[in-house]
Amino acid sequence: MIPHGRTTFDIHGVAERAGVSPTTWRRRHHAAFTAAVQPLPGSLRPALYDAAQVDAFLSGKPVPALPAEPHPDDLLTDTEAGAIAAVSASTIRADAVSGLMPRGEERHGRRWWTRADAEARAARPTQYKGRTPGAKDKAPRKRRPDHRTAEVVTELERAEAGRRGPVTAVELAELYEVSTRTAERILSKARAERSKPAR
Repeated sequence: MIPHGRTTFDIHGVAERAGVSPTTWRRRHHAAFTAAVQPLPGSLRPALYDAAQVDAFLSGKPVPALPAEPHPDDLLTDTEAGAIAAVSASTIRADAVSGLMPRGEERHGRRWWTRADAEARAARPTQYKGRTPGAKDKAPRKRRPDHRTAEVVTELERAEAGRRGPVTAVELAELYEVSTRTAERILSKARAERSKPAR
């Protein structure tokens, strides 16, 4: 959940706020940071942090508490909205696509719905009955570019230039908070991207 009116950062935004690279942040500062500042509830992948709490930590001040009272404009994940509406996360997404509820707001590569939207959804019966058997999508879904690939390409170039050590899947798994297998796929994509001829 993103409390009403709050600015948020993912881990890359936190590092940028601190004036260091994500790799440097992870290596030197992240452990102390996560001991003092908790991710916003429900914000895994990516984990998000409240800007006021981030700034307090970076300036050495006490970390302020988040708002305790729910607000109609709090932003919720599909899972959180579904819990309030007593439906599944997939139903929330399907209703948003079909126009049965607002499409939500996109932040940090995912979609969020207001608490008011979720409560309004709870007040009416479910209409979505699932996809018709044998139905085909009218057009293939477009994948959003993965910012991690470009970042790893940069790190690979730095390693090749001797400005850092080799880029490893273990390092990427820790940096992006993913499994080693996922990190290996990210690394493989970055290597493939680097091998493409320049346009």
